[in-house]
Amino acid sequence: MKRGSILKIIRHTHHSKKGSKKKIWKILVLALVIFFAIDGLIIYKFYNDAEQSVNSTYKNVKHTNNRNVSLKGGQPFSILLLGVDTGDYGRTYQGRSDTIMLAVVNPKTKTTTLASIPRDTKVAIPGHGFNNKINAAYSYSGVSGAMNIVQSYLNVPVDHYIEMNMGGLVQLSSALGPIKVNNDLDFTNMGVHFPKGEITLNKDNILAYTRMRYEDPRGDYGRQLRQRAVLTQLVEKITTLNGIMRYQDVLSALSSNMKTDITFDQMKTIASKYRKADNVKQLQLQGNGQMIDGVSYEVVPQSNLNKITTELRSALDIKK
Repeated sequence: MKRGSILKIIRHTHHSKKGSKKKIWKILVLALVIFFAIDGLIIYKFYNDAEQSVNSTYKNVKHTNNRNVSLKGGQPFSILLLGVDTGDYGRTYQGRSDTIMLAVVNPKTKTTTLASIPRDTKVAIPGHGFNNKINAAYSYSGVSGAMNIVQSYLNVPVDHYIEMNMGGLVQLSSALGPIKVNNDLDFTNMGVHFPKGEITLNKDNILAYTRMRYEDPRGDYGRQLRQRAVLTQLVEKITTLNGIMRYQDVLSALSSNMKTDITFDQMKTIASKYRKADNVKQLQLQGNGQMIDGVSYEVVPQSNLNKITTELRSALDIKK
């Protein structure tokens, strides 16, 4: 073979390899463009769905708190968590706040302080006398009444609220799937038996577990303990891959059964600036059962009330 022919073959082979490399790079670049385009569409849809769902849950209420909390500045804030006894069993009336918790989120200490308030706590409600159960404030004046009375009773500012009904707990459980909790009491409620030890909760038994109090020697305090455990596990599961993948079902459960005065922009700020406040400190307002005028109340000693108030105000960085 002539030397010129060999050179032609070498050049042709060299150009073919260069062409193949260019083709591979083009394919890779095209694949990356498609990947990021699809990824962008998914993120946009997630963002858009989340914004629509949050907007549908937004409901501003008037109450006596005059604080102007700077979430963008990372200032600690409080949220009143209300679980109301409607939304399931065919209940559609105003109802009462079956579960009352005050959460304080502090990004500096990376701690969320969660205080449970017994629903039967004896309080004075303006316009309704001195002998009232704290959960009656919701039935009298809705969320606004509940925020005002909790704020006044604890001497702690209430900045925001989240209200969810019983139907929301069932739907959220259905969306996320089973959770596991450590049960410290063998009992049966609503025809469902719960043995001691680790148990599995799902949409079919979660209400039976969280609402039982009559068979518990601790009464409502035992129920509050179970509710805090379930709430903690549900929140943790929302942040898992499974929870994120089922975000549409989760958003549907929340938007149908939840109300809050936290805007979508505020939620984004909380997600970015407060996400490290995941060390949960649990507090319990502790009272003594007393019969007054034929009605059972939980009467909280002033010493216990002062202790809870001091811890919550400290968590909010309130010096006075």
